Amino acid sequence: MGPLRTGFAYGLMAVCLTLVVGFRFLYLDPVSTPEWVLAAAETFLPLVAAAAQIFLGILAAIRVRPVNVDPEVPYRAILVRDCTLAAAVVAVMVGITLILMTALHATVFADGLRTYAGDAAPRIAAYVNETGQELRDPPPPTSAGQIERNLQPPALRDLGRSIFNLVLRAILIGALGAVVGLIRGLAHRGRTSGAEPAKPGAGKPREG
Repeated sequence: MGPLRTGFAYGLMAVCLTLVVGFRFLYLDPVSTPEWVLAAAETFLPLVAAAAQIFLGILAAIRVRPVNVDPEVPYRAILVRDCTLAAAVVAVMVGITLILMTALHATVFADGLRTYAGDAAPRIAAYVNETGQELRDPPPPTSAGQIERNLQPPALRDLGRSIFNLVLRAILIGALGAVVGLIRGLAHRGRTSGAEPAKPGAGKPREG
């Protein structure tokens, strides 16, 4: 597939993962869900989602196949271009999703987020403090108020930061796609240069 179709396919996977992580407060009951699940969801799920988004961008760059090949342009340059585009499409789709999700969190789902934060924060703090006491060098205790502040819904002014993150994410993942394209181009060049050239007259019937 071309870079746009490949980027869209893997970008759709990244968007679905982003939505599942971003709207976890809708399916995680802060009262009945075990404390360790709540703590893991708030600590590790955002990191896992960010790593998966980068991975899917790289995977899109690996799976893209150039369709518009210009004989006057080196194939390595075409690979770098298409891999960069495919990875950047994934990043842009994720960034747009995060902008829309920030707007929804700040308006439509703000009350739901506050309720979730108020109910989940004390249980998460109790679990984190209890687990920390089992360590040889226990960390300072975590307060429920601090965790609740971290779980509060964003404000509409945070949309500016989301737009900045979109640009930064597109540059980062696009650059990783360019590196993948460069590596693929070098590998392709190695395969073509390693092939034995055909000898002059090979395959022609002998006269006489």
